[in-house]
Amino acid sequence: MALLEVNNLVTKFKTDAGDVQAVRGVSFKLEPKEALGIVGESGSGKSQMMYSIIGLLAENGVVESGDVIFDGMDISIKNFKNKRDYNDFMRKIRGNSMAMIFQDPMTFLNPVLKIETQLIEPMINHSSLSREEAKRRAIDLLKLVGIPSPEKRIKQYPFEFSGGMRQRIIIAIALANNPKLIIADEPTTALDVTIQAQVLELIEELKEKSDSAIIMITHDLGVVAKLCDRIAIMYGGKIVEIGTDKDIFYDPKHPYTEGLLKCISNPENDDEKDLTPIAGSPPDLLNPPKGCPFVDRCEKAMKVCKDYEPPVSTIKQGHQCACWLLDERAVKK
Repeated sequence: MALLEVNNLVTKFKTDAGDVQAVRGVSFKLEPKEALGIVGESGSGKSQMMYSIIGLLAENGVVESGDVIFDGMDISIKNFKNKRDYNDFMRKIRGNSMAMIFQDPMTFLNPVLKIETQLIEPMINHSSLSREEAKRRAIDLLKLVGIPSPEKRIKQYPFEFSGGMRQRIIIAIALANNPKLIIADEPTTALDVTIQAQVLELIEELKEKSDSAIIMITHDLGVVAKLCDRIAIMYGGKIVEIGTDKDIFYDPKHPYTEGLLKCISNPENDDEKDLTPIAGSPPDLLNPPKGCPFVDRCEKAMKVCKDYEPPVSTIKQGHQCACWLLDERAVKK
């Protein structure tokens, strides 16, 4: 049984200019202990899709339809009498069986509370551990994520740590209750390159040691190549292609996936070709295209792409793509 199953998720944001259609009918499954990468440009809907699942949308965000089934439970907001009941239920899950690593370590931690308080709080709220037991586990977690002298540093405030150390503390907080699912929302974005590599190595080690499934949200294909078993390519609020790392890197089917791969360097043939950026800009999700979201930037676009949404085609088991080029009629033509 899948740990997480999302079916036709639709999320919109109410604004004075109209509804921003951030997530437009997304479906996917995540198996226990699996690592899934969600890749796409800024504004493609990656983070908002996850916030919809974990119940952390902004006040003007609305999940209009879709099902979210987590660990056999249907946790879709439509199953609750009101938003208050839904929020109360989700607070019991978040930080317990489902946790999130946020992208900005500078703002996630409370600057006026010691690290000890912020590490212990989720354990006290979600388990039967005493304060002393929770403190011992907190020290063990700091050791696990590579914080030196944890017995001393647990008494310090966030401003006494570097950005990389703060991100390690955030990871420790996410691991506090041995969650079944960890969502990492671009956890290295605010860090310099050297620290990024250290944090990614840490996440890779934790992936091997823990029983948690991981969803890694990023715009960096290099990150998912290192960490993830499967990769979902997201564009214009939709998943346009999903498959294993080998499928995406060596047998991409969607023109957008191909475009992303042309934007990154390959050490094996760096001297043979130049990097090629994708021309144009992502679609305006206030007024998204009627057909394929990538139609205005696609060199292979056909008339049908502009007028009709492409169906999802199965290339092989586990590898799917939403593109009219895979239609039999397009191939024959």
